[in-house]
Amino acid sequence: MNKRLRTIVVVLGLTVLVGGVITVIQSQTFANETITGAKVTDNSNVNETKARAKATDDSNWLSPERKKELNHLAQSEQPHILLTEHGDFYPVKVPNKYPSDQVANLDNDGEEITAKTKQVILRNFTYEKKEEEN
Repeated sequence: MNKRLRTIVVVLGLTVLVGGVITVIQSQTFANETITGAKVTDNSNVNETKARAKATDDSNWLSPERKKELNHLAQSEQPHILLTEHGDFYPVKVPNKYPSDQVANLDNDGEEITAKTKQVILRNFTYEKKEEEN
């Protein structure tokens, strides 16, 4: 009985193993067909997958309406933090009053963040540098 049970387990195990191998080979063959499938048009080979990939890599794959919507979202949402070489600036709802030499309004041309800057205005959002606690 013990030998018969061992034989049944081995046969079932091999059956499952062979079934798994066949499934993997079939799925890989299908994947290869989609990658290398070529279509003959006017005596030239055109790789369909490369054509599809190029279409999605192209910057024109978004509709003009969707581009406009994404651009609006990017311009209207406030970043969580501004990382600069002069420190990190965090968003504030109620800005403090600072002298004009400590405020950098990046919406205006020519203004830059310096080491003295404590407040930054970017796209009408206000950010302030947090004071280091010692």
